[in-house]
Amino acid sequence: MVCGGLRPLTPAPRLAAAGRRGPGDTSRHRPPPGSRRHFVRAAAGTERVSVPRGGSWALPCAAMPSSPLRVAVVCSSNQNRSMEAHNILSKRGFSVRSFGTGTHVKLPGPAPDKPNVYDFKTTYDQMYNDLLRKDKELYTQNGILHMLDRNKRIKPRPERFQNCKDVFDLILTCEERVYDQVVEDLNSREQETCQPVHVINVDIQDNHEEATLGAFLICELCQCIQHTEDMENEIDELLQEFEEKSGRTFLHTVCFY
Repeated sequence: MVCGGLRPLTPAPRLAAAGRRGPGDTSRHRPPPGSRRHFVRAAAGTERVSVPRGGSWALPCAAMPSSPLRVAVVCSSNQNRSMEAHNILSKRGFSVRSFGTGTHVKLPGPAPDKPNVYDFKTTYDQMYNDLLRKDKELYTQNGILHMLDRNKRIKPRPERFQNCKDVFDLILTCEERVYDQVVEDLNSREQETCQPVHVINVDIQDNHEEATLGAFLICELCQCIQHTEDMENEIDELLQEFEEKSGRTFLHTVCFY
């Protein structure tokens, strides 16, 4: 175990499905014969591992070192999932920024086909006041006003990943489509320093409850990566451990600046 061991607290029933183990199978997940887990350049492809869904776990990690990882968390609109993770990571002492990859910021509207659409230059405060004017009861009830109030306490406005040229050690994305957009953008940039950046996708449903659970998972993952003695050589084993204990599918690629 890389980070003191991950202890399942409330494991959920395991479903027998394609790529998942049945209820009676307690063996560790292993890759197909002849293959092995490995790091790859983004341009060469990605690795994908599917494991059964499990429960939450407790994770003992030491105090934050003096030089925390430079972390970015990315979702589509920089509103819910990335901002919840931003909030948690910031409180844990990480150097963290959050982003979206969409062309516009979209928030739920009065109907599925009537979202509220904003430019990335629109501040969270402006969105809050706009929705407050449109329908205070609706956007209070669905939690959007509470979310925007949280967001504006963290930073002024959403940011688009493609417009940021800062360097990170670790980029966490919240869905596969966003992961693909981040990898595509990094691959389109001219390599200058060849400094590696690990891009990891953790699928998180875009609702308030899952955003909170996903944020704690991301934080635990970052804490364990932070405390590895050799990140480049240990991250592979650590990700496999998280996959098996969390029951989530992780994608992992190494890109270069």
